[in-house]
Amino acid sequence: MKQMVRGAIAILALSGLAACVDDPLLDINGAPNRIQANPEIMLVKQGDSSAVLLRLINDINNSVPTTFTISNVGAGIVVNLDPLYRPEFTNGSDTLVVPVVKSQQRYYIRGVAAGEYNYTVTSQGVTKTFKVRVEPLNLGAALSKTTGVAGDEVVINALPGTSFTPTATVAFATGANAIKTRAADGKSITVLVGPGVTGAATVAGVTLDYYPSLPALTLVTTNTMTTPAVTTIPLAFSAQTALTPVTVTAAGFKFRPNVVFTFAGRQAWVVSTAADSSSATVVLPTGVSGTATVDNVALSFLPTVALSGLTSVATVTTAATTSYNTSNPDAAAPIIMAAAAGTIVDFFDTGDINLGADILGDGGPNKWYKVVVPSTGTRTYSIQWNSAADLDFRLMNEGITTPSVSRLTGTNPETGSANVAVGNYWFGIIHWDGPLPGIIRARVQ
Repeated sequence: MKQMVRGAIAILALSGLAACVDDPLLDINGAPNRIQANPEIMLVKQGDSSAVLLRLINDINNSVPTTFTISNVGAGIVVNLDPLYRPEFTNGSDTLVVPVVKSQQRYYIRGVAAGEYNYTVTSQGVTKTFKVRVEPLNLGAALSKTTGVAGDEVVINALPGTSFTPTATVAFATGANAIKTRAADGKSITVLVGPGVTGAATVAGVTLDYYPSLPALTLVTTNTMTTPAVTTIPLAFSAQTALTPVTVTAAGFKFRPNVVFTFAGRQAWVVSTAADSSSATVVLPTGVSGTATVDNVALSFLPTVALSGLTSVATVTTAATTSYNTSNPDAAAPIIMAAAAGTIVDFFDTGDINLGADILGDGGPNKWYKVVVPSTGTRTYSIQWNSAADLDFRLMNEGITTPSVSRLTGTNPETGSANVAVGNYWFGIIHWDGPLPGIIRARVQ
């Protein structure tokens, strides 16, 4: 009975095997005719090793115990046999011995240089060549220069067999840069280094020409770049006149919308910046003499990187202009000539409001200007200042009996509208508390 069962199992095994190979004429013990590697194509990092398993097999994937000869090894790889692979207990002893001849051998392949290489395996007259791709460990000394100043061009060269993608980015340990060009063949990137750059360049977006389907790599250069910080700025003023808008430029720089100019602790008034950020319109404080400190500017080639604490190369001097403040609304007060409704008229003055008297009983010193309205209509009146002071304002008729604009108590700037007839009016600013501003702008529109 047992013999019948065993015979049936053997028949089932043979029939199942025949079904797997779909060829009843194949010989289970057929001669080996192929060398199999697992994996067939290897990816190994430079400086690392990975294992490959080799088998000598026949048509139905049966292994034949054997040894292998390795030859024609590419210059960028090293292939070593693992002599300790698959030890066995021999002759019923407790001693493990590694046989020389095995049905499967293990080798370790080490990547020496980035690139694609081959190695050939031979056993019992069967030969096959396999491929190894070595992934680079870094970019090597790819920077064309290691010291310089902001704005210098630095070329980063790709390793042989690698390329930079069109969207590759470059970053240094500190500082910033702008990519100027990428070579059409992707073999180099030219960057303009910013100020305060230190360290190696990290490039995200490196592809292997010999393995294009591998996701892009991020690699680092082995040499480093250093540039000093930018501490000065070549400001040029169209005039050095206080309380009058002047144009400021600085070769090689851009003025960001919230640029700040400070003279010995006194801020200039930034009226506007040009659409291309190449200039700014500012109102200088009175009585300044010396250099300016500039915050929130940028180098022209790095407009998104803000720089602060820069000192102007040239000095700035303005006259100690007497304030337009008057203690009473009288003929000595400055005149603001309003234009047609909708046309902006700005008037700049110093912030010494405390010189004025509180004649309105509002609780704070006042500052007065005469406003001449040439045509009847609704206009917007506003004040703005460069400090944390609490200011309000009134627009009064010439006899100072009727407020045409109710006193505003909002935040800086404060704005109100009034429909007034042709005539003369008084514009009064009230200082409640807080630090006096350096400059006040009164606007009629």
